[in-house]
Amino acid sequence: MIIRKFTTKDLEDVEEIERESFKNPYPTELVLGLWAMYPNCFYVAEINGKVVGYILGSMDWGNGHIVSLAVKKEFRGKGIGKSLLKTLEDYYFNVANCNYIVLEVRVSNIIARKFYYKMGYKDRRLLPKYYEDGEDAILMIKKKPNAKGVLIISLW
Repeated sequence: MIIRKFTTKDLEDVEEIERESFKNPYPTELVLGLWAMYPNCFYVAEINGKVVGYILGSMDWGNGHIVSLAVKKEFRGKGIGKSLLKTLEDYYFNVANCNYIVLEVRVSNIIARKFYYKMGYKDRRLLPKYYEDGEDAILMIKKKPNAKGVLIISLW
């Protein structure tokens, strides 16, 4: 498996994984817009020349923000998501010098929540009716080891 930065040739594969993984996939314009603004926060996992997963992030208020992480169904449970997340965390904590990483996850997405707990994320607060369909989200955070300072979050 290779983890590398996203390029536009990966767009079709990323969109396919996005549609397979989420009820309301992000529009192409949003994905490309985030990549244009944060090119160092978008990685893909490739096996035998085929993209099998991706992670997309941004930077908000000096914090890393995980926007989306997904792996093709037939490749889940093989450590691909973990490798993608560790790659982006390394960028946020060691290159961009962020003290915190934040993300939102559906309350009902128990599998994702367990994954993030295992990766060191903690619940920060409930975000009522966060998603289009009215479902609540949980804002989760991970603090950089030995980080000083307070977490500043916008009221999104």
